[in-house]
Formats: sequence, C-alpha cells, structure tokens
Amino acid sequence: MARAKKSFPITDPTGEKAAAKAEAEAQARKEQDELVQARVKARMDAMRGVGAKAAEVANTVGTVLQPVSNVINKGIDATVNTGNSLISGNYSTIQTNSSYTQIESITDVYSGIAIPQVNFDGLIPTDLLNPSGLPQCTEQKLQDGLKQYASATNAQKLYQAGFKYISEVGKTKQEYHKAQQSIIKASTEEVKVQREVTKFDTQNVELVSDREKLYQADERLKQQQIITQATRTETSQLIAKVEATEQKRNAEIEALKAQTNEIVSKYLTKAI
Repeated sequence: MARAKKSFPITDPTGEKAAAKAEAEAQARKEQDELVQARVKARMDAMRGVGAKAAEVANTVGTVLQPVSNVINKGIDATVNTGNSLISGNYSTIQTNSSYTQIESITDVYSGIAIPQVNFDGLIPTDLLNPSGLPQCTEQKLQDGLKQYASATNAQKLYQAGFKYISEVGKTKQEYHKAQQSIIKASTEEVKVQREVTKFDTQNVELVSDREKLYQADERLKQQQIITQATRTETSQLIAKVEATEQKRNAEIEALKAQTNEIVSKYLTKAI
C-alpha cells in the first residue's frame, strides 16, 4: 500500500517552518521541565535539612521528638517521591499525603476520675477442678464491705436528692426573676400611660390658653374697630367743618363783591 504524502500549506511547501516550530515547542517544554526539576530538588534539599535539624535537636536536648521526626521524615519521603515523579515526568502518579498534618488529640475520657484496674485474667482459675490464686474475702469482711457500700449508696441517693432540690431552687429562682421582669414591664407600661395622660392634660391646658388668647385678640379687635369708627366720625366732622368754613368764606366774598358793585353803581350814577 502506497504511503500518503504529507500535505503542507502553500506558505510552507517544504515543511521547514512547521519543523522549526515543533523544535521550538519541544525546546520550550524541555526548559520548563528542567526549571520544575530544579525547584523540586531545591525544596527537597531544604526539607531534608529541616528533618535533620529536628532530629539533631531531639538527640541533643533529650526530648521525645522522635514521633515528630518520624512525621517530618514521612512528609519528606512523600515529597521526595512526589519530586521523583515530577523529575521522571510522571505527573499522573502524584498523590497527596497529609498524614503529617493530622493532629492526634489526647483526651481524658474519665474526666480525672481514677477507676481501679481489675485483672480479669486473675479471676478465672486455670484449673476449674483445682482453683487457686483467687481473691479471698471473709464473711466479716463481706458484711463490713456491704455495709460500707449500702451506706455510700444511701449517701449517693441523698446527694442526688440534694442536687434535684438545688435544680428545683434554680427553676424557682428563674420563675421569680421572670415574675420580677413582668412586674417591671407592667410598671413601665403604667408610667407610659401616666405620661400620655400628662401629655393629654398639657394639651388641654394649652387649648384653654389658646382660647383665652383668642378672646383677648377678639377684644383688641373690637377696640381697634371702635377707634377706627371714632376716627371715621372725626374725619367726617373735620370735612363738615372745612366745608362750612369754605361756604362762609365764599359768602363773605360774594357779599364783598355785592357791596363793591353797589358802590360802583352809586359813583357812576352821581358822575352822570
């Protein structure tokens, strides 16, 4: 079967440009891989130095840092394995290991109460037909122990009754404070009502005061109206007086004219 020829673009008929581009991309990937490998190697060296320093401090001081050193070494080994995977180019095998970040919390499950340890292996004899080495207790010791436990049990019952009573006292105190709060709220509401009543009375007093001011203003208005009417009357009288004076003056003028005409007439008559 004949091999098909590779077809190249018109701008690159010989394929030289495509080959140069592929070579440049391969060189870029190689440089990037070398840079990643250098960074991973530097980080591994730094973490190995931290692990060695931690182990050295633990050995010098004599503390119990061996678990810490083991955890650090585990983290370093995990990082080294990851770095080896990066260096080898196998990126798909990288797994995160967070075991060294987990903190184991140690708690006292008994809250400080010391519970006696019982060796249950010693309670069962190795030979059931010939028992030996079992705990021993006399009848008197049994009676004394039972009395002690019975008395202690009664004491526990009394403790429990006392605690229940204290709990009831607490509940009663809570209800007492709730009742106090209710009374205080009621008193507060009563004060609010009294304040509203006082405001109402104040508004009523102000209303009466405003009415009195209105009456006073009305009286002042009447006084001003009287003054106005008196002023109008005075004006009318003054006009009448002026008119009378005018009329009197006009009459005097007319009389003077009449006398003058009469004198002139007499003089003319004598002259004729």
